[in-house]
Amino acid sequence: MNKIELLGRLNWLDIKYYDSGTCVTKILLARKLPNKDEYESFPIAFFNTKNDNTAERLAEECKHGDYIRIVGKLRMSTYTTKDNRKQSKLEIIGWNFVKVQWDAEQNKYVDIGESSSDNMPDEDEQEAA
Repeated sequence: MNKIELLGRLNWLDIKYYDSGTCVTKILLARKLPNKDEYESFPIAFFNTKNDNTAERLAEECKHGDYIRIVGKLRMSTYTTKDNRKQSKLEIIGWNFVKVQWDAEQNKYVDIGESSSDNMPDEDEQEAA
Protein backbone atom coordinates (compact mmCIF):
# COMPACT_ATOMS: atom_id res chain seq x y z
CA MET A 1 0.00 0.00 0.00
CA ASN A 2 1.22 3.49 -0.83
CA LYS A 3 0.36 5.59 2.25
CA ILE A 4 2.07 8.55 3.90
CA GLU A 5 1.16 10.49 7.05
CA LEU A 6 2.58 13.90 7.89
CA LEU A 7 1.98 16.29 10.76
CA GLY A 8 2.92 19.93 10.51
CA ARG A 9 1.89 23.54 10.37
CA LEU A 10 -0.06 24.87 7.40
CA ASN A 11 2.28 27.39 5.83
CA TRP A 12 0.53 28.26 2.55
CA LEU A 13 -2.75 27.38 0.84
CA ASP A 14 -4.10 27.95 -2.68
CA ILE A 15 -7.45 26.75 -4.01
CA LYS A 16 -8.27 26.61 -7.72
CA TYR A 17 -11.34 25.63 -9.69
CA TYR A 18 -10.82 24.43 -13.24
CA ASP A 19 -13.19 24.62 -16.22
CA SER A 20 -13.66 20.85 -15.97
CA GLY A 21 -15.24 21.37 -12.53
CA THR A 22 -12.26 19.94 -10.67
CA CYS A 23 -11.24 21.66 -7.44
CA VAL A 24 -7.61 21.43 -6.30
CA THR A 25 -6.18 22.81 -3.07
CA LYS A 26 -2.41 22.97 -2.84
CA ILE A 27 -0.67 23.52 0.47
CA LEU A 28 2.78 23.70 1.99
CA LEU A 29 3.01 21.74 5.22
CA ALA A 30 6.00 22.78 7.34
CA ARG A 31 7.64 20.86 10.14
CA LYS A 32 10.46 21.93 12.43
CA LEU A 33 13.61 19.86 12.15
CA PRO A 34 14.56 18.18 15.43
CA ASN A 35 17.02 20.17 17.58
CA LYS A 36 17.27 22.99 15.01
CA ASP A 37 15.62 26.30 14.28
CA GLU A 38 15.05 25.21 10.68
CA TYR A 39 11.93 24.02 8.92
CA GLU A 40 11.27 21.82 5.93
CA SER A 41 8.15 22.17 3.81
CA PHE A 42 6.23 19.58 1.85
CA PRO A 43 4.01 20.58 -1.09
CA ILE A 44 0.77 18.58 -1.01
CA ALA A 45 -2.19 18.60 -3.43
CA PHE A 46 -5.77 17.70 -2.45
CA PHE A 47 -8.43 16.93 -5.05
CA ASN A 48 -12.17 16.63 -4.69
CA THR A 49 -13.37 13.09 -5.40
CA LYS A 50 -16.75 11.72 -6.38
CA ASN A 51 -17.46 10.85 -2.74
CA ASP A 52 -15.82 13.75 -0.88
CA ASN A 53 -15.01 17.42 -1.36
CA THR A 54 -11.72 17.22 0.54
CA ALA A 55 -10.05 20.03 -1.40
CA GLU A 56 -12.86 22.49 -0.64
CA ARG A 57 -13.19 21.39 3.01
CA LEU A 58 -9.48 21.93 3.58
CA ALA A 59 -9.65 25.47 2.18
CA GLU A 60 -12.74 26.27 4.29
CA GLU A 61 -11.67 24.70 7.60
CA CYS A 62 -7.94 25.46 7.81
CA LYS A 63 -5.91 28.64 7.85
CA HIS A 64 -2.26 29.64 7.88
CA GLY A 65 -0.58 28.46 11.09
CA ASP A 66 -2.97 25.60 11.89
CA TYR A 67 -1.43 22.27 12.86
CA ILE A 68 -2.83 19.49 10.70
CA ARG A 69 -2.23 15.80 10.14
CA ILE A 70 -2.58 14.64 6.57
CA VAL A 71 -2.92 11.20 5.09
CA GLY A 72 -2.09 10.67 1.46
CA LYS A 73 0.08 8.89 -1.05
CA LEU A 74 3.26 9.44 -3.03
CA ARG A 75 2.93 9.70 -6.80
CA MET A 76 5.63 9.92 -9.45
CA SER A 77 4.64 12.23 -12.32
CA THR A 78 6.44 12.64 -15.60
CA TYR A 79 6.18 15.57 -17.95
CA THR A 80 7.95 17.11 -20.93
CA THR A 81 9.63 20.50 -20.59
CA LYS A 82 9.42 23.27 -23.19
CA ASP A 83 12.77 22.16 -24.59
CA ASN A 84 11.41 18.58 -25.03
CA ARG A 85 13.23 16.97 -22.09
CA LYS A 86 11.42 14.36 -20.01
CA GLN A 87 11.31 15.20 -16.31
CA SER A 88 9.94 13.37 -13.29
CA LYS A 89 8.81 14.68 -9.95
CA LEU A 90 7.61 13.06 -6.76
CA GLU A 91 4.31 14.48 -5.48
CA ILE A 92 2.30 14.03 -2.31
CA ILE A 93 -1.42 13.66 -2.97
CA GLY A 94 -3.52 14.13 0.16
CA TRP A 95 -6.81 12.35 0.60
CA ASN A 96 -7.62 13.27 4.20
CA PHE A 97 -6.69 15.82 6.85
CA VAL A 98 -7.57 16.64 10.45
CA LYS A 99 -6.67 19.62 12.62
CA VAL A 100 -4.58 18.74 15.69
CA GLN A 101 -3.31 20.43 18.85
CA TRP A 102 -0.67 19.68 21.44
CA ASP A 103 -1.95 17.93 24.58
CA ALA A 104 0.63 18.47 27.35
CA GLU A 105 -0.96 15.86 29.64
CA GLN A 106 -0.66 13.13 27.00
CA ASN A 107 2.59 14.61 25.64
CA LYS A 108 1.41 14.27 22.04
CA TYR A 109 -0.70 15.88 19.32
CA VAL A 110 -4.38 14.94 19.41
CA ASP A 111 -7.08 15.37 16.78
CA ILE A 112 -9.42 18.31 17.38
CA GLY A 113 -11.44 18.02 14.21
CA GLU A 114 -13.50 15.38 12.54
CA SER A 115 -11.60 12.97 10.39
CA SER A 116 -13.13 11.09 7.53
CA SER A 117 -11.71 7.74 6.56
CA ASP A 118 -7.94 7.32 6.37
CA ASN A 119 -8.53 4.83 3.57
CA MET A 120 -7.20 5.75 0.17
CA PRO A 121 -9.91 6.51 -2.39
CA ASP A 122 -10.17 4.23 -5.38
CA GLU A 123 -8.08 5.32 -8.36
CA ASP A 124 -11.22 5.97 -10.40
CA GLU A 125 -12.51 8.30 -7.65
CA GLN A 126 -9.53 10.62 -7.87
CA GLU A 127 -9.88 13.43 -10.35
CA ALA A 128 -6.92 15.09 -12.01
CA ALA A 129 -6.75 18.74 -13.00
